[in-house]
Amino acid sequence: MDKPNKGYDYKRYRDLLADATDESKRIAFIDLLIKEGARDQLTRERISQLGLTTARPVERSRGEE
Repeated sequence: MDKPNKGYDYKRYRDLLADATDESKRIAFIDLLIKEGARDQLTRERISQLGLTTARPVERSRGEE
């Protein structure tokens, strides 16, 4: 647990959190975290249903939102 999961862009999340200076921006940040987490879970489920395995987490493009 010492090393961060390479599938997550912690710097990007830190920057977004730092920019969330009001309630609407904080809510948008939380929505983004939920959306990206749900997408990751769906990808894992699809891989599992296909009987495939991955050695590492699915990587996302940095520009994807």
